[in-house]
Amino acid sequence: MTTVRDWLADYICRPNVSIGRTGPVCPFVPPAQRAGSLEITIKSAGSAPDKADVTDLVLAALDEFDEIEWNGSNPALRCLVLVIPDLAPTAYGLLDEAHRAVKSIAVRRGMMLGQFHPSCTEPAVRNPDFQVSRAPIPLVAIRHMALHDILFLHEQRDWFEEYRRLFGSYHLHGSEGIDQLFAERYREACAEFGPQH
Repeated sequence: MTTVRDWLADYICRPNVSIGRTGPVCPFVPPAQRAGSLEITIKSAGSAPDKADVTDLVLAALDEFDEIEWNGSNPALRCLVLVIPDLAPTAYGLLDEAHRAVKSIAVRRGMMLGQFHPSCTEPAVRNPDFQVSRAPIPLVAIRHMALHDILFLHEQRDWFEEYRRLFGSYHLHGSEGIDQLFAERYREACAEFGPQH
């Protein structure tokens, strides 16, 4: 637990020139912590986990998110960090596979999740040469979908349709007040997938 909290404080909550923008690596975490709305849960992967085992842990954490008696009054700030400390380095790839398997399920529930581990190759959105999702211990972060998630949901129709259902109204009157990259990705997805039904 201490290792995760130190990583959040020393990396996630601090600026990093490599991410290609100002502000902390994850702008969501500092306000979530201030609101008392960040929870950490620790689960075991077992001695010889496979993709199904790790996927089941992530799915169970999605359900756990809905069952927590959250502190704070803003649901948008709620974040659950699932830590799997006994997942061996040779099995880190299972966390990437589980993320791919569960992402669509999470999105349909209006949720987002991100995987982190010591060898994660997930690139930063604004700097593809920077592997932003490195953590000292394997973990998954789960939270409600937010406006900026167009950056992660513009490439697949079902992801984008759920994003547009929740946040399309913010884009209706042009891109005023919206980060230029958010607006650009939204326009690209609209062009690819067509008007809202």
